[in-house]
Amino acid sequence: MSEKDEVLRQITEIKHHLVDKESFFPYNYNACHVWSLIAIVLTFIMIPSYESSVIFGTLVTIVLIVIGFIVEGILTKKVNESYDLDDCTRSQTFIMKNFIMISLFAIVFSTVLAILKLYLLIFLLWLFLISLGYFSVGFVLNIKAYERVAIFNTISSVVLLSYGAYFELLESRGVFLSLVQGVVILGLAVLPTLIALQQQKVEKANRACGV
Repeated sequence: MSEKDEVLRQITEIKHHLVDKESFFPYNYNACHVWSLIAIVLTFIMIPSYESSVIFGTLVTIVLIVIGFIVEGILTKKVNESYDLDDCTRSQTFIMKNFIMISLFAIVFSTVLAILKLYLLIFLLWLFLISLGYFSVGFVLNIKAYERVAIFNTISSVVLLSYGAYFELLESRGVFLSLVQGVVILGLAVLPTLIALQQQKVEKANRACGV
């Protein structure tokens, strides 16, 4: 597709969507890959960081989350510029604020759990709360796959919490903790990035067809 055709496609899409700017949500799915990487890194370094010092662990978590939001902000600005948008749409603002509030709560609560050395609960907390964010993403973008991932993560967190509480494994550092970490990586890294890759293929195919 020539540059002129791409410009015309974007203009057409803007006309279709910006009539109701609140529902328009241009998204750069590379941001999802960045968050998946951050989720994996946090899963492996969170416990050692908190064991070194609760303050240090909290700072590490904050830094990684802030990096994620900065990268997403840059990518969002880039994709908005391609549609000649100066500001974020209301849908983008809603999603961003939603995840920021979820992250702030999760960071504070994680600090409390780290003081109590309940590291396993930290992972279940993040798995559950981030899933609430994916529900909103799935709704706004009308992508059922994100909603299904959110349901999977929510059910997984509740089942694992119930199982751990029943068998008194919430302070475990063995196989059960490894299982929880594996589910976190699957639910917050692997599945979201697979969905993002699929969406990128769909967008590429649409552009090739001039949609």
